[in-house]
Amino acid sequence: MTKPMSFWHLVELRPSRAAVMAEWTSVGGDALAAVRPMLQPISRRATAYPDDRKPGRLLKVVGHADGSIVAIDEQDWRHRLALRPEDVVLYQLDLRKLRATLCSALSCVNVARTPVGQGARTLQVGNWEPKKAASFPVYLFMCRTSGLLRTEILDRIARFQKSGAITLTPTRTHWDDDLEALARARKLLLVAAEEIVEPDGDALRETASWEEYLQAFCQMVRLTLPSNYRNKKPAPMRGTRAANIEKLEKELEKHLLAARDHAHSLRDRDLDPVLLPRPLQKELAQRTGLTAPDVSRCLQDPRAKLLRILWDTAQSLDDVMRFKRPH
Repeated sequence: MTKPMSFWHLVELRPSRAAVMAEWTSVGGDALAAVRPMLQPISRRATAYPDDRKPGRLLKVVGHADGSIVAIDEQDWRHRLALRPEDVVLYQLDLRKLRATLCSALSCVNVARTPVGQGARTLQVGNWEPKKAASFPVYLFMCRTSGLLRTEILDRIARFQKSGAITLTPTRTHWDDDLEALARARKLLLVAAEEIVEPDGDALRETASWEEYLQAFCQMVRLTLPSNYRNKKPAPMRGTRAANIEKLEKELEKHLLAARDHAHSLRDRDLDPVLLPRPLQKELAQRTGLTAPDVSRCLQDPRAKLLRILWDTAQSLDDVMRFKRPH
C-alpha cells in the first residue's frame, strides 16, 4: 500500500502544490485548520481524485457528456466514485500566505518582501534577526528530488554575498551526507520544516526543535546571543496537551456520571434505560474552552489512553451503566 502523504510531503513532492479539498483534508490531518486559510481555488480542474479505499492512491477523473463526473480506477473499472463539480476544484497552496504563516510562528523571523512565484522551488521566507546588526536569510526549498535540491542550493550559494543562512526543506527526505557537508561548508543550516512547526488551532506555532536548530546555527556562524533575545518562547507541547487532555477527561467523566444516573433512574421507575447522547467534539470544545481541533488532537494523542476509554464508553449504554469514576 502506498504510504499516505503528509502536508509537508505534498509541498515537497508536488511541484504545482495543488490538490482537491478531499486530498488536502487527508494530508492536512491535525493541521487542516491551519492549512485551509493558505489554500486558494484555481481555474484548472482536477484530473485525479484520492481513492477512498487506498490512502495515497489517485483515481482518474472522467467527465461525461451528460455533465456527470466520476473518478475511476483504471485497473478495476467496477470501482468508481460519483463526484460533484465542487469536488474537482483544485486548491493551490498560496506561497505568500505560507511565508506569512511561517514568519508568524517562528520567533525573530521577519517576513521577506521579495517577489513570490507560485511555481517557484525556492522561497525566501524572511530574515532571522535575533539582535541588531545580525540578520540571516531564511529560505524554503521545495524540491521533489535530491538532485533538484542540490542544484537549487548551489544556485542560491552562487548568489550569496555573505555566508550564513537558514535553509528549510519540508522534510529530511532528500538530505544526504554530501548535501549536509556542502551546506556546512557555506554555513548553511539545513532545517526540516515539519519538525519546527506544529498546528495550534487555525495557526502554526514553533516547536522546541526550532530553538535547538537556532543554537546549532549560532555555533556554526559563531554568533553570541543576548539572554533576552527572544520575545516569546515556544509553548511546551507536552504541558499544554497534557493539560487539555485532563480537562477533557474531567468533562467526559461528568457526562458519564450524568448519563449513568439518568439510565439508572429510568430503570428504577420500571422504564427502559436510555443512553444520553455523547457530546460532539465541538460541544466538548465549548465546555472546556478549547477549539475543536484541540479536542481532535487530544483524542488522537498516544498518551490519552484514559480519554479514549471514556470517549468510547460514552457510546455504550451497558458500559455507561457500569461506569465508576476513575481513581
